[in-house]
Amino acid sequence: MKKLVIRALKKYWKHVLLTLIFVLLQVYFQIEIINMSKVILDNGVKVNNFEVIYNSGILMLIYTLGSMIMVTLVSYITSYITGKVSFDLRSKMFRKVTDLSLYDFNKFESASLMNRATGDINVIQLFILNLLRSCLLIPFVIVGVIIETVLINRTLAAILIVFFIITILFMFIKGNKSIIFFNKLQVSVDRLNLLLREKVYGVRSIRAFGKEDYERNKFEKANDDSYELNIESSLKLYYVAPMAVLLMNVAVVIIYYVGGIQLQYNMVNVADLLLFFQYITYFLSSLALIPFIVKIMPKAIVASNRIEEVFEYEPILLNNPIKQEYKEDSFKGVEFNNVIFGYSGAKDVIADINFKASKGTTTALIGATGSGKSTVMYLLNRMYDPTFGEILIDGVNIKDIDLKELHSKISFGSQKSMVFNDTVIENIRMSDDSITREDIERACEITLFTDAFKSLPSGIDSIIEENGTNISGGQRQRLSLARTIAKDSDIYIFDDTFSALDMKTEKIVRENIKELLKDKTVFMVAQKISTIIDADNILVFDAGRIVCQGTHEELLEKCEIYKEIYESQAYMNKE
Repeated sequence: MKKLVIRALKKYWKHVLLTLIFVLLQVYFQIEIINMSKVILDNGVKVNNFEVIYNSGILMLIYTLGSMIMVTLVSYITSYITGKVSFDLRSKMFRKVTDLSLYDFNKFESASLMNRATGDINVIQLFILNLLRSCLLIPFVIVGVIIETVLINRTLAAILIVFFIITILFMFIKGNKSIIFFNKLQVSVDRLNLLLREKVYGVRSIRAFGKEDYERNKFEKANDDSYELNIESSLKLYYVAPMAVLLMNVAVVIIYYVGGIQLQYNMVNVADLLLFFQYITYFLSSLALIPFIVKIMPKAIVASNRIEEVFEYEPILLNNPIKQEYKEDSFKGVEFNNVIFGYSGAKDVIADINFKASKGTTTALIGATGSGKSTVMYLLNRMYDPTFGEILIDGVNIKDIDLKELHSKISFGSQKSMVFNDTVIENIRMSDDSITREDIERACEITLFTDAFKSLPSGIDSIIEENGTNISGGQRQRLSLARTIAKDSDIYIFDDTFSALDMKTEKIVRENIKELLKDKTVFMVAQKISTIIDADNILVFDAGRIVCQGTHEELLEKCEIYKEIYESQAYMNKE
């Protein structure tokens, strides 16, 4: 935690220094206010000198005003620092998350990343706020009060110091033991976020299958577990504050008792004893902040560890320095050589993948669900890296191409049509300023998406709701197709992006795209043979292997699996 906090505050060291100065002045003013009461008693009340009382009162008002100003300045600066630190941490977290591959996402889980970027950073923000406002104040108060009390009465000061040390040690030990429980609590919160996210996104499936009660009970069980962990972790700390107050109040009782004995034997005068009691009151009011800091510190330690785990994580897919520049005018094609790949914790999903795709050709991938078609496209787009073998673009291993450069040359249409809460234009443009409005309108015409946005209030400038809830599934897929072809790339990947289109619409859109991309390298993943029937090369997948490849006519003659797929679909079409 120390490393994270220091790094976060280093950028704002000038503001921290100002806070330190203002806190020091605040403590100085408070001590002077207490000291003025002794002056009033000794030099004013005792000798009936009203001028001293009046002047001392004026000084006390000035010191009080100064203390108020310092408190206000400290509050303003600390709010500014913590706000900026939270902004920096969230920005860094977002940049780090966007650099993670799919492999890395599977390691952290999206629900956990969301909780780290929100709840954990909020805990760090609250901790730093109290660190700057309270933790800077308390040392100055402790040092100042101890020095002043020692000068007044060493015996009473010794009692105060001993009980203070005992109290701090007690709070430190109990706070340290509670860290493990807060760690478990954060894991349970991650689990709650994951379940809630599943329920929100899967609400249609849950209702369609009548599983509301099952999912409700599942969530409530996880919620109960989190509740129990919360209670257990809180009980480890909630008695710390009362015990700390009790210990310090015992110290006060002993000090009052010993002070009374000293006063009885004239070992101390009334003014000094009253001054000592005022210092104790100031001391105790400042120490009241310590239990709160002790309670939040274990949470902050756990939160900082979780945040640093993301910051220090080395992505599986490293962006290696460019060994050979990939130039657009030299592009000729893609080649897979002996590629093998398996997801984490799984055996090889695909193996022995060998094929070439030249410029100006369409390569299709077909096979049963889970046969590895989409995985091959993920490898080409370098969302994962092969376990063995190599993927070449123009003879250059994609590992040796800068990731941004690689992704700029590939336009990827995912089988899941992701739609953002933004205008039609921005959903298609994806913040690529090189794509003009004319390019977007042309892409919409080619994919027949024009009819969809014409029905919206502002046409192409209309806002589409999150996940495209105000358009149909087929329209979402056509939007995804328009997004894919609007980008000027060398390689186009259509990963089952025609599945929601009817046969007539699919045929028109497919022919339009074929004419548009006739000089590009195109990959089409599909379940329907009608989608890929005119491809230059069709790869037939089965259990992660390419069992056959060739044109439609060639495969009908030599590939039994392809022939079975064709006959089953032909039968269905007749029906």
